Amino acid sequence: MKRAVLLFSCCLAFSSAQAASECPGFPVLATSGEALLAQVRALPPVGIDRERQACAPQTVIDFAYSGGTLCRFGGVAEAATGAVTRLADGNELVEYLYLFPYAPETHARLLALLAAHFARLDKAAYPAFLRAAMPGKETTAVFAHDGYYISLGKPSDGDPAGWYSNVIFERRDKPALGVRKTCRDASDD
Repeated sequence: MKRAVLLFSCCLAFSSAQAASECPGFPVLATSGEALLAQVRALPPVGIDRERQACAPQTVIDFAYSGGTLCRFGGVAEAATGAVTRLADGNELVEYLYLFPYAPETHARLLALLAAHFARLDKAAYPAFLRAAMPGKETTAVFAHDGYYISLGKPSDGDPAGWYSNVIFERRDKPALGVRKTCRDASDD
């Protein structure tokens, strides 16, 4: 009897691990911020935090967290966090992203998956905000598709705090308005 209960428990744990939903917005890119946010919020279990960025143009970022796996990205990686960035005025979608626990094998699978779906850019064609060095972060590859830049990032070698890979979908006509957005203080002028 104990063996049957143990086997049943293992089957339940395995099936729940297999039941993770696919991450919304891939491989078909998202077009509506409200629809994408609703899909992300529907991923169980999810905690949502909201951050407003007051500098122009004002944006709202909704971060979705899970205690483990938020969703499966293209069947190759388990995302722990997602974020959706919209313009505060009109809710227009400008960016969305997923974070994955960093491992070289997972990062390589993400790179292969993105390369199978999108056109990879040469480094010379990267937008300026992706060419600039970022402490602790490295852009591995940039792709273009349907009016978006799709970038794959990882922690820099030797970064002791580096724990995640990321895939960021940024509108080409509104770049760097999400997590990469930097606001200048009025005293900087």
